[in-house]
Amino acid sequence: MTKVTFYLLENHPQGPEQFACRLIDKAWRGGLPMHIHTADESSCKSMDQLLWSWREDSFLPHGVISDIHNNTPESTLLARQSPITLGFDNPTLEQKHLLINLSPEVPPFFKDFSRVCEVVVQNPDQKAISRDKFRTYRQAGIEPEVHNMPA
Repeated sequence: MTKVTFYLLENHPQGPEQFACRLIDKAWRGGLPMHIHTADESSCKSMDQLLWSWREDSFLPHGVISDIHNNTPESTLLARQSPITLGFDNPTLEQKHLLINLSPEVPPFFKDFSRVCEVVVQNPDQKAISRDKFRTYRQAGIEPEVHNMPA
C-alpha cells in the first residue's frame, strides 16, 4: 500500500519547491529513485531549472519526461534512466518508488508509487487545496502522515 506524507511548512523561509529540493537531495543521496510531479509544463520547466541550480556545490541529476514534451527518443531514454525524473503528466517509468507531488491535485497514478510526499505551505489558499488532497487520500483508504516542519 502507498504511504503518504504531508510536510507542513508554517512560517518556513523556503517555498515548496526549495523544500522539495531538500527532500529530493536526501532521497537521492539515499539511493531512492523518484519522480517529481508538477502542475503543468511551465512549473515543470521552473522546477527543472531549480534542480540544476539548487546548490552551488552540487546538482541533482534528473531528466524531464512527458508525453507532451517534445523530447527526442535519445533524450527521453536518458531522462528515464535518471535517478530523478520530472514531469507534469502520467509518467511511464519502470521504477516507481517515491513521488513528490508539487501539483495542486492528487495525480490519478499516485497508487503506482510506494511513497508519496506532499509539500504544503500553510496559507489560506494552500490549506484548502491540502485539505482536499488529504480527503482524497483518505477516500482511497490511506491514512496520511503529517509532519510539521519548523522554520
